Amino acid sequence: MAASWDVIVIGAGMAGLSAAQQLRAAGRRVLVLEKSRGIGGRMATRRDEAAQWDHGAQYFTARSAVFRRQVAIWLRANLIGRWPAPIYAWDGQNLSISSPQQRFVGIPRMNAPLAAMAAALDVKLSVQVTAIEATAQGWQVRADEPIGQARQLVLAIPAPQAAALIPVAHPMQAAAENISMSPCWAVMLSSEHAINLPFAGAFMNDGAISWLAHNSSKPGRSGQHWLLHASVAWSQAHLEDSADEVIALLIQEFNRLLARWGQAELHWQHAGAHRWRFAQGSSSQAVVQSAETGLVLAGDWLAGGRIEGAYLSGIDAANALLAVTAGQQRNQS
Repeated sequence: MAASWDVIVIGAGMAGLSAAQQLRAAGRRVLVLEKSRGIGGRMATRRDEAAQWDHGAQYFTARSAVFRRQVAIWLRANLIGRWPAPIYAWDGQNLSISSPQQRFVGIPRMNAPLAAMAAALDVKLSVQVTAIEATAQGWQVRADEPIGQARQLVLAIPAPQAAALIPVAHPMQAAAENISMSPCWAVMLSSEHAINLPFAGAFMNDGAISWLAHNSSKPGRSGQHWLLHASVAWSQAHLEDSADEVIALLIQEFNRLLARWGQAELHWQHAGAHRWRFAQGSSSQAVVQSAETGLVLAGDWLAGGRIEGAYLSGIDAANALLAVTAGQQRNQS
């Protein structure tokens, strides 16, 4: 007999886990499915024997009261820390200090708070969902292993992936399909020698690189490990290049910048690359809802690409489903 759940959440990034946490707190039986080997989505850290790089989300801020309360809990648990080092902006001619604000990172890795959230949930990793189907009982989820069904479903995955799963006749399929998402190439570098720059991270508003950071300047890290994010335009133009080609081109650009800032050209001990095909979305909505059908979407792409937005999007998705269930229960009583 197929397993049955109150809610299945597809995607174990910030949005999926915050939705699952909210639903579980309300007494719902929740299963979280994640296609990758680990949780976190773009709150990811790449590691080798002697180094690590936060190659997705670089930090997060907290503006809303709801998220500030969650951040305070993570701070008390030593799951995150403040990244107080200076952040600059480069316009092609001048470096200027960026606006001051509190920036937070996971400790010792970016996904540390998500790992704590997942520990209290039923999460299955390395599960590739291949189809979802509306049934009289809710939603049937098909994957590369037996999953079962749920009365309600949260898709906390990039819009193009959600659009590929949602049945064509469903009202949310077109909404998801019409969302465009931008790619981003990330390059991870290690140097034997220190690089003496006045910043820990910099927004680059000119050229192929959009962001560069001394990853090791973050709390809980050490060494000379650097992270480069390519601009959207550059990433789109080089989307199908090999990792080696991307590394060579972005190192060349980084070395050009270092020379401009009075630094000698470096020979990197390690160089790796990762392509985020769906790095950032274009919608400013908190959640795309069709909760009456038992299906909602969530994710940072619905909230300006920010980690806080992903968290709030998951909360909103969970609350939308809980409201539908409460209404159904009232109608039955």
